[in-house]
Amino acid sequence: MDPDFQAIIDKLSKARQAEKPVLQPKVLLIDAMNTFLRSFAIINHINPKGNHIGGLTGFLKSVGFAIKHINPTRVIIVFEGEGSTQNKKNLYPDYKGTRKLKRITNFDGFTNQEEESESIENQLLRLVEYLQCLPLDMVAIDRVEADDTIGYLATKFQENNDVVIMSSDQDFLQLVNDKITIYSPTKKKFYDVDKVKEEYGVSPQNYLQVKILLGDASDNVPGVPKLGPKKLIKNFPELQESNIVNLKDILEKSQQEKGTMYEAISMFSHQLKINEKLMDLHNPNLSSMMILELEDLISQPKSTMDKSKFLTMYQQDLLGNSIPNVENWLVNVFTHLMVSKK
Repeated sequence: MDPDFQAIIDKLSKARQAEKPVLQPKVLLIDAMNTFLRSFAIINHINPKGNHIGGLTGFLKSVGFAIKHINPTRVIIVFEGEGSTQNKKNLYPDYKGTRKLKRITNFDGFTNQEEESESIENQLLRLVEYLQCLPLDMVAIDRVEADDTIGYLATKFQENNDVVIMSSDQDFLQLVNDKITIYSPTKKKFYDVDKVKEEYGVSPQNYLQVKILLGDASDNVPGVPKLGPKKLIKNFPELQESNIVNLKDILEKSQQEKGTMYEAISMFSHQLKINEKLMDLHNPNLSSMMILELEDLISQPKSTMDKSKFLTMYQQDLLGNSIPNVENWLVNVFTHLMVSKK
């Protein structure tokens, strides 16, 4: 080949490469059950066989929407591990003790709790098969809750990546910093440092202490009796600042100051120390084997897509137009995840 002609080809090739946008490393961590159950509860899609498919299709569309708008270079779907609450129940036996199985939909297609639970299980199992066809990772660690797994992954990934956590669970706000952002799909909002301060009146660095003191009724974790958010901020204005205020600081101040609220905090100190261990996502209780499993996940991203198998299952399940132009959707949403990992 003529050397001059080759030089022109090389120049054009470099020009084309320069035109391609370079994606900054960004990891999207998705709270799987939070996303699935929200879809299942609000999307009443039925296929021609009469099977409810809203959790399945709603999850896929929600993840696709997030990927298109966040433009991550890697996506990890995080599920609850088997026996996920056991470690925390060992620490506090009443953890999530008031939770009972109940209907989450009012669809006519389900006549009782058993039918709804069966549909949830079937759709989740099928969802995993769909996700296995896509260039993203899934993880579930036995005896570990998804929020603890996400906490560990976010903390590790922030060293070299921006991180976005997709969940409506407010517990994740404690992780927000200059590298970690929370995307709430229910509120359609991104929570960065300023947004947390604006909406909750405290810095994300100190959001954990607020949770520890107020407790969490949904998890059956008690807070200091008769203590509310306004009273807490009034007596601990330092929680609004960027400097970290830890539980030790709060307990020391409560012992030094006078007043019924400070006395109540001091008397509740034993439970507050338990709350900290239950709620701290910066320091989840993980064994060395669990950490090794997560480190393997971090170092070995999946970069393949089986579009043919995905479309075959889509047809088998009679999902129809649940995802419009599903083949184009696969290409437009997921292809860049394959390229970014090569």
